[in-house]
Formats: sequence, C-alpha cells, structure tokens
Amino acid sequence: MIVTESKEETRLYILVGGKGTRLSSVTNTPKCLVDIKGKPFIDHLLDTIKGFDITLVCSDLNYGDFECYKERGVDVISEGEPSGTAGFLMKLSDVPDSFYVMNGDTYYPGEINLDADRTTIFVNEEKTRGDEGYIIGKNGKVDEYVEKNIDTAGEIHFVNVGIYKLYKKDLTLPMRLPLSMEYDILPKTDLFYKVVKTDRFDIGTPERLEKFKKWFV
Repeated sequence: MIVTESKEETRLYILVGGKGTRLSSVTNTPKCLVDIKGKPFIDHLLDTIKGFDITLVCSDLNYGDFECYKERGVDVISEGEPSGTAGFLMKLSDVPDSFYVMNGDTYYPGEINLDADRTTIFVNEEKTRGDEGYIIGKNGKVDEYVEKNIDTAGEIHFVNVGIYKLYKKDLTLPMRLPLSMEYDILPKTDLFYKVVKTDRFDIGTPERLEKFKKWFV
C-alpha cells in the first residue's frame, strides 16, 4: 500500500499520457489500461494508494480513454499534446504548494510510506540495469542525479523508483516544451532522497509486462 500520514489533502499526479510505443506490438490500448486479470492495470495501481487526492495526467491522445475515472472521484486532466514527464506542470493553472508525482506504468507491491517535508525523490538501493535514473548522495541529500547511464549497469546505486514529492518554491521550470522530469527538473533542483525498500514492476516493454502478468496471480 502506498500511503501518506499527512493530515492535509495531498495531491498526487499520476502520469498516464504516454504513447506506449514499446508495447504497440502486443496491445493497441494505452499501456496503463492493459488488461491484468480482468481489470485495467491502472485500477490495480489505484487500489494500492491511500491518503491522496489523485489526478490522472493524460494527453489529447488518450484523454477519452481515462475520462470515465471522474465517476470514481478521480480527477482527470489533459496536458494537450504529449509534453514530456514534467510538461503538465506548465499547463496547470495553479500549481499546488506541495504535491506528489508518480509514473502510471509501475506497480509497487508492499508498504511504502511517502511522508516527506521537503522536495524528495524516493529511491531503492539496488543493482542498476543501466536504463533507469539513480542518485548520488549521502545523509538524505542528493549531490547528483544521473539518468540512464548504461556504463553503470550492474553497479549498486540509489535507484529512482519513479515517485517524487515536490515543493513549488523549489522548482524552476524552463519556459519550453516538452519538459522532462528526469533531465530538466531533478538534476537542477535542490533535492533530497528517501530510501523506500520496495520491489516494483514497470510494464513499459512487452517483456516487463509479461513478467508482471506472471507475478500478478
């Protein structure tokens, strides 16, 4: 279960606007809507989240596919044309003072407490594949954010699990689109980290989707 103990209503933006190009060989639906045991993947993810006000961030490519979630009390917005993993921040009429962002194509089994009182990236200490981001730091402070360095494959690092708590006062948004959380925001932000010991299943490729289906029995 992904939880926060905050007594305030905390906004969580879940990114579901990607094209899912790498899954096009096995499905023609948005990857977050891929059927897993009779339910869309995103439903299983939402079932694991407690204590947040949730907004699904779509694009014009798939807004119609997710609009039905409004009936469940989930906000659904479109960023328009796909604008990168942070582009939606440029489209918001009012950015909250603090908020969470997470990827919508990753499932997290187990318990994860996301309490944080400063701009934080959540990480897990593990062996890298070389196609993900990781941080270098100590005592909770990030010294450097590194994105997709194949030369580090097999090394042990604090790997990005795809969840962030952000404070508006700490963000400097380049006035352009598309905008990447991993390349444009995180490396240029005064950033802290919190280790959360969790497995996760990213369904972004056919091989990873099949692995999750076999695990999710």
